[in-house]
Amino acid sequence: MNLKKKFLIGYAIAAVAALLAFEYAFWSNGFTYLEKQSAAGYLTQTEMLRDILLAESRSEGIALEEKLEAFAEEYGEAYQIRITIIDDEGRVLGESDGPGPDMSNHLDREEVQRALKGESNSIIRRSATFGLDYCYCAVPLREGNFRGVIRTAIPMEELRNMDDEFLRSTLLATAILLLLVLSLVMYFRKYVSAMRAVENQRREFVSNVTHELRTPLTSIRGFVETLKNGAMEDPDRAERFLDIIDIETERLGNLIDDILLLSEIESKKDIPQKPCDVNEVIWEVTELLAPKVKPHVRLLFTPDPGVRPFTCNRDRIKQLLINLVDNGLKATEFGAVTISCKSTASHLILEIADTGIGMEAEQTERIFERFYRVDKGRSRSQGGTGLGLSIVKHIVELYKGAIQVESKPGEGTTFRVELPYFEKHSDKRYGNRKRSE
Repeated sequence: MNLKKKFLIGYAIAAVAALLAFEYAFWSNGFTYLEKQSAAGYLTQTEMLRDILLAESRSEGIALEEKLEAFAEEYGEAYQIRITIIDDEGRVLGESDGPGPDMSNHLDREEVQRALKGESNSIIRRSATFGLDYCYCAVPLREGNFRGVIRTAIPMEELRNMDDEFLRSTLLATAILLLLVLSLVMYFRKYVSAMRAVENQRREFVSNVTHELRTPLTSIRGFVETLKNGAMEDPDRAERFLDIIDIETERLGNLIDDILLLSEIESKKDIPQKPCDVNEVIWEVTELLAPKVKPHVRLLFTPDPGVRPFTCNRDRIKQLLINLVDNGLKATEFGAVTISCKSTASHLILEIADTGIGMEAEQTERIFERFYRVDKGRSRSQGGTGLGLSIVKHIVELYKGAIQVESKPGEGTTFRVELPYFEKHSDKRYGNRKRSE
C-alpha cells in the first residue's frame, strides 16, 4: 500500500471518527437537555397534583389524611404514573401501586428529604425494584398539622428508547456514509483509471502519428537529397525517385485526411442528416474503387429493392463502405469482395465479405485500434494509414450501431454492420439502376 492510499484511508477514518464524536457530543448534550426539560415538566405536574389534592380535600370538607390513599390510586391510574404520599416520618400513607402502609420507610430518599425541607425537586435514578430509570419528583404537602410529601415516579423508558434509537440511527448513518465514501472512492478510482487510459491513448496516438508522419517525410527528404546530389543527371533514376516521392506525398496526404476525418467523427459532428438511398451509395463506392480491383478479383453487389432509406450523413456511410471495401480488396488476391445490403424491421444491415488472407482470432480483436495492422509490410506497401477500420468503428458508434467481424486465415473475412432505424420512413421504394459487374 503506497503512501497516498494510506493517507486517504487515514483521512477517511479520521473523518468518520470526527463525525461520530460530533454526533455523540450533540446527542449527549441534547439528551441532557431533554432530561432536564422532562424533569421540569414532571415536577410541574406533581405540583398540580398536590394543588388538586388540597383543593378536593377542602371542597369535600374531609381531613387530608382520609383522602390520601384514594387520591393516589385514582390519579395514578388516570395519569399512568406512580404516586406516593409520605408523611414527615417517612411512612407511606398513600400509594397508587398497592397498599401504602406495607411499604418500607421512605425517609432516606433524597428527594423526600429535600421536599420535607420545603424544596420542590426532581431526581433521575435507577429503581432497584423495577430495574428501570425513573424521574422522581417530590413536592412539600402541608395542610393544618399535616407535614409530608407527595411524590411521583415516572419511568424514563421512552426517553431511553430514544437514546437507543438515536444510537441505531447513528450507526446506520455511519454505515451509509462509509458505503457512500467507498462508492465515491471506487468511482474516482474508475475515473482516474479512465483518465489514465485516455492519456495513454493520447500519448500512443501522438507517438503513432509522429512515427507515421516521419516515415514518409524521411523518405521524401532522402530522395530529394539524392536528386540534389546528382541523381537528376540520370533521367531513369530521377523519374523513379520522383515516383517514390509522389507515392510518399500521397500517403502523407491520406494520413492527414484520415486523422482529420477521425477527429471530426469523434467530435460527433454529423450534419446534415437526411434519408439516404443506401443502394445508390454502394453503387457509387463500387464505381470509385473499380480501378483498385485486381485482375483475378471481382467486386460484387446485387441491390435489394426492399432496402428502406436510412437517415444519416451520406458522406459518413460512404466513407464507412469505402474503408471496408477497400480493406477487402487489399486483402484479396483471388476470388471476390461481395457487398450486401438489406433492411429488417429495426436495422439496416451491411455485409462486406472477401476471400482474402483472413486473420487469426487475436488479430480480429485489435483491428479497430488506431494504427493497428495485421500485416505491417503489406499495409505500408499498399498505402494504408492504419486508421481505416478505426474510422469505421467510430462511424458505426456515431449511429448507435454495432459491427462484427468473422475471419479465418486463408478463407477470408466478413464484416457485418447493423445500424438501427430511429425514424419511420415511408414505404417508397427507391429504384436501382441495373449495372453489369
